[in-house]
This record gives sequence, structure tokens and C-alpha cells, in this order.
Amino acid sequence: MYKQGHLKKRFSRRTTLLPATVLIALLSAGATFAQASTTSLETLQAQFAKGDFKSVSSSLESKNDKTPEEFSLLVSALMNQDLDDAEESAEDFISHYSKDYRAYHMHASVMGAQASNSIFSALGYAEKAKNSLEKAVEVAPEKIEVYLALMQFHLVAPSIAGGDSDEAKRLVDKITEMDTTEGQFARARFLLSEDDEQQAITIYKKLAQESDSNVRASLELGTYYLSEESYDNAFQSLYPLMSHELAPVDKSESAEWQTYQQNKSRLLYGKYRIGLIAVKSGEKTQEGISALQQYLTDLKTTSIDTVDLPSADWANLRLAELLMNNNELSEAQTTLASISQSGDDRFNNILKTLKKKIKKQI
Repeated sequence: MYKQGHLKKRFSRRTTLLPATVLIALLSAGATFAQASTTSLETLQAQFAKGDFKSVSSSLESKNDKTPEEFSLLVSALMNQDLDDAEESAEDFISHYSKDYRAYHMHASVMGAQASNSIFSALGYAEKAKNSLEKAVEVAPEKIEVYLALMQFHLVAPSIAGGDSDEAKRLVDKITEMDTTEGQFARARFLLSEDDEQQAITIYKKLAQESDSNVRASLELGTYYLSEESYDNAFQSLYPLMSHELAPVDKSESAEWQTYQQNKSRLLYGKYRIGLIAVKSGEKTQEGISALQQYLTDLKTTSIDTVDLPSADWANLRLAELLMNNNELSEAQTTLASISQSGDDRFNNILKTLKKKIKKQI
């Protein structure tokens, strides 16, 4: 739930000691947090989605007997404000839920962020992240998420920080033993980290032909191409998601609902990224506008949890930029007027730049 404003340029191993955004993205995808039904938590999640991180942390810091979901939300909010405070809360999370692997995953996310932001202490933070991920395996050896997260650490961390490609390969094999499809996704990521792009793409394209993995495979492959600035390939991978329909599922069917929620979230993310492709490439502008408009409609009407998806304000910001590029200035101005400033400095800077630009054009 730690908000990122940009994509990493490559999936392969980085020169930085531990790319926190990659690790956090995996942990968010792998861990499933049961959603509490209380209105207060829903309100906090809505505030988080709008970038009002201070309100979230203020509400939760003083609360006694926090649930794992509340701890996760608190730590995520603090990571967008002060990493030292986030570290303290992550340690508190572990002290309260020492048998819950999710506490160790949140702690590893904070350590990854600290490592990325610190030159002199990066190795120490990377070691702490690795220790937490290994502890998660110890407390929940039956959960495939713990192996996925530890594998991702070994893929993105250089050897000096504890990364080990041989260990990553061993974890890929372990994941494959537990679940063949997850194993194929893990193998594709491993191959990308080894710069074996063609084999990885072959795996993704095969997975994209299977009904139970096509949405996820299309999104992951499109995201890879986007990170490589291969915009035409990214568009070709993601655009089929625009017409993809999911059969409705009853929330009472918990396992089926969880699968539906994951795939619906991936569909929405794919539509948002089609818009992002149009922004970054300067091409496919009309398709990008349609994708973002559809994203905003779905975001408003869907019954799934959307806290990990880009906010409506981010989507409107990207939409306004595309409308300006398409010379639809009145619509762009109306869209910009609907957006509020957030706690995200990068978001606010883009908003300010676009408002100045449209004033000159009108």
C-alpha cells in the first residue's frame, strides 16, 4: 500500500542496494489482508487512497489493540511521511503479531525503503529486510507468498546486500512445487532478472493464453515493456484488457471472491497503465483517454477493495494531460478543477505544471 509515483526502469538486478518499490510491490501482490467491515477502517482506506496519509496515521497511532489490517495501513501511511516512524510502527507490528508473516513483510518493506534512502546504512537495512523475509518463511512455511517475497529480494538485491541468484532459483523451484502456475510467473521474473528476456516473454505469452492466468500475465508483461519504455509492445500486451469481462462472483464465496478481486484489480491497473503509456509515449492518445475514463468509472462502481490502486486524482491528472494533448482544452480544464492537492509532492508538482500549461493554451 506504499504509494509509488513511478515505475522502476528495469526488473533486472539494480545497482542500488535494495529497490524498495519492487519489493513492496511484490509484498502487496502476495499478501492477502482480510478486510475489516468497520466503517472507520473503510474511511481510513479512502483517506489513504486520496493521499491523506497524515489523517490516517493520526487516527491509528493512538489506537490500542490495532488489528493486522490497521497496523499495515498505519505503516504504509507513515512510509509516505517519515521512514523512521514507519520503522518504529513496523517493529511494534511484529511485537504484537509475532506469529503473523504479514508483520515481517511490512517490516521488510520499511527496511527496503530505508536501504534505498540511505547510503551509509543501506547494507544494514538490507540485511534486516532479508532477516524479516526469512522469518516470514519460518512462521508461515505453508504460504506461497513468503517464498515469492524472499525470491524477489534475491532477484533485486546485489550480492553485497545479500542477494543470491542461486537462492532465487531454488525458491523458484520451491514455488513451482507448491503451485505450477505461480512457479511459471516466478520463473519469468527470474529470467528477466538474468536478462533472458525472450524466454521470459515466451512464458508470459503462454500464460496469457490460459483462462486462469491471462489477465495477470498480460498485466505483468505489459508492465515489463512499460518499464523498458517499449511502449508499442506494452500497449499491445495491455489493450486486450479493455474488452475483458469477468464473470460476477458472490462475496460469500470467499475463495472465488478473492480470485475475482485480484483479477478485477489487475484489469483496472491495466486500464490505468494504458493511459500512462499514452502519456509517456505521446501516442495512442484517444485510446489512453478511453482507458482512463473507463478506469475512473470502474473505480467508482466496483465492489472490490481499491486501496492499492492508483487514486481517482492520479487518474484524472493523467486524463487531463491527455485531453490537453488532444486539444480538448475545456474538458482538460474541468478535469483539473476537480483534482485536489495531496500529500504527495510529486503529484502536486505535476498538477501545478499542468495548470500553468493550460492557462497559456487557453
